[in-house]
Amino acid sequence: MARKFFLYTVLAAFLFGVIELMSFGFFSLFHDRFTFLETGLYRLSDTDLPLVEKRFDARLGWGEHHTTPHGERPMVRTYGTPLMATYGDSYTYCAEVEDDETWQTFLADDTHSDIYNYGVGGFGTGQAYLRFRDEFSSHQTPVVTLGLITENINRTVNVYRPYYYPATQLRFTKPRFILRDGDLALLENPIQDKVDLRKLMDDGFLRTVGKNDWWFNRDEYPVLGFPYSAILLNQRIWKEAAFGKMERPVTDMNPRPWAELWKQDAPRSLMFALFDRFFDDARELGARPLLLILPQREEVEEQVRTGRLPHAVQSILDHCEAQSLECIEMISVLAQQVQTGGAQTLDELFLSAHVSPEGNRLIAQRIAQWLREQGLDRQGSGDAQGSEPRVR
Repeated sequence: MARKFFLYTVLAAFLFGVIELMSFGFFSLFHDRFTFLETGLYRLSDTDLPLVEKRFDARLGWGEHHTTPHGERPMVRTYGTPLMATYGDSYTYCAEVEDDETWQTFLADDTHSDIYNYGVGGFGTGQAYLRFRDEFSSHQTPVVTLGLITENINRTVNVYRPYYYPATQLRFTKPRFILRDGDLALLENPIQDKVDLRKLMDDGFLRTVGKNDWWFNRDEYPVLGFPYSAILLNQRIWKEAAFGKMERPVTDMNPRPWAELWKQDAPRSLMFALFDRFFDDARELGARPLLLILPQREEVEEQVRTGRLPHAVQSILDHCEAQSLECIEMISVLAQQVQTGGAQTLDELFLSAHVSPEGNRLIAQRIAQWLREQGLDRQGSGDAQGSEPRVR
């Protein structure tokens, strides 16, 4: 009996040694493929500090800082008749295309009115709403839109961007909203002065920031060290291994594709509260509010494949219908072009991550259709008809 126990012990030790050795070799070779617990993943470096200082914004976290009259993205033409102000993230900003290829420019030319682009890359919906609340009253337009992609729910519960995506170039803290007794409450940006940005090099300060960050959970990240075989027991490793090879890879635009926050009550309720507050504020200021759900490539692919809108998009539409909020989703607009055998393919509608000029043209056409249906295009363009646009 003792001999069998000894043999089993030796066999178990041998198997553990083999697994440990193989794990050491694999993770040493492919450690860049996975996310491990390393303080340096989150800490601001001296190399990144100049860029962070350049784009720092005490109120919002960061900004684009255009030298235009209201800080908006430059217009290539102006018509002298303001119609719409647009707030949101890089899909509202229209990253990856030139100023004359944004959906705002196409919409301006269609309606012969001025469409203002206040989008900022990397923004969460809370930041976009804050910019609207801070700036809109001083330069109002008849229509105001809050644009988002469904991934933005992940950013809205984030305070320090690297906690959400360690490889991000946006190494900033940001404000975020929480729900307190059913009402929105703002947690201000933890960094209020540019001179305090060096605090992001201090681990103790970063841990303090993490207390209000949905994604701050160090136990989720495995440690790259002995026993290496323990890494195999970490769920995140298997998620990154799987999703890195599937249709929704781990990227800067979608670093946690397995996290379905639209199916969780707390973050979903927070997003809906932000939508409701945006509509209330816009109406109080006398503007017509509109929610724009902008398209991500994988969502268009899903609708083309299944014939149904993604769950997150449908959740937003259901809320808007229940609360009488006007909302337009652009996923089906682009999917229809592919499904009906139009000239557009997905490669023509999207660039590396964002919507292409042709995709932006389709988005502008859909918004212009809504404006005409509501009789709002005449409000924006009536005095401008027949006038020459001014180049800026």
